[in-house]
Amino acid sequence: MRYDISINYKPIQSRYTRFGNYREIILNTNLKKSIQREHFFHELCHAIRHVGKQSMMPEAFRELQERDAKHFTLYGALPYHMISNYDINDPDIIERWSQDFKVSQELCEERLKQIKRKYISSAN
Repeated sequence: MRYDISINYKPIQSRYTRFGNYREIILNTNLKKSIQREHFFHELCHAIRHVGKQSMMPEAFRELQERDAKHFTLYGALPYHMISNYDINDPDIIERWSQDFKVSQELCEERLKQIKRKYISSAN
């Protein structure tokens, strides 16, 4: 509501579209809810941070936007201020995050690796 973006569910590929002032995120109903949630954050990134039509832009710029959306998904789905209360050394942390944040275990694994990489690099 804050960004005036409609969210609709259809049995088609998830995407963000804009028609004049109308903005819409479509989430694929054929996907599991956890994957739909990840797609939501990915498409939200395109909606609030990116401009232009990807089909009309150079490949390198499109890849940059996709990489940004992937990183945004990690932070949006598993925000640090919320996951910092968890013990990252807990052997069940991936399952806990997946259940608590309603996202895939693969996304949780990627976020945990990211946090550990940052922790290691800041310790050096």
